[in-house]
Amino acid sequence: MNKIKRSSFIKTMFAGAVALHLPFIYSCNTNDIDGVTIIINKDKYFINIIDLKLIFDVLLPQSAIAPSANSLKADIYMFWLLADDRVDLTRRKTLASSINRINVFSKEKFNSNIQQLSNIELEEVVQMVSITSWGETDLSLLMTVCFEAMFANPVYNSNTDYKGWQWLEYNGGIPYPNKLNKYPEILQINHLK
Repeated sequence: MNKIKRSSFIKTMFAGAVALHLPFIYSCNTNDIDGVTIIINKDKYFINIIDLKLIFDVLLPQSAIAPSANSLKADIYMFWLLADDRVDLTRRKTLASSINRINVFSKEKFNSNIQQLSNIELEEVVQMVSITSWGETDLSLLMTVCFEAMFANPVYNSNTDYKGWQWLEYNGGIPYPNKLNKYPEILQINHLK
């Protein structure tokens, strides 16, 4: 039987304890999971990652000159927003339920969920959603996530290759945040003073 060194054991346990306290979306790649359940103000929301990425592909598709929402990792940015208690509660709840509402709409109009639609049908669903009483708000919030991801500093795990900044010829605020002084950690530093 192999003996484990005490220091190795403690380091492993410490790393595991830290990992358990991180929002799981930062510790995994959303390409490897189908969906995420998020709790916002005691309400549970399931967000299908594939559906989210398909909608983002319609809202901000890849083009010859511009990055797509998915290349900007807007999905990761959205989950970061949803986990932030400082973000407006109504915004978070609307975002968390938007993909499911669009999918329900798709089933009503096309008798198919989002993943079974052709690209043309999906674009048609998004266009039809945009003229509903709730759809304009949902799509506007989703587009805002795409734009915010485009401007986000890579320290927040979106816009990781500065694709958005390069396309916009934008230079982020200097000095760039690091893991210790990024939002919301910077608020804790100021609070301690």
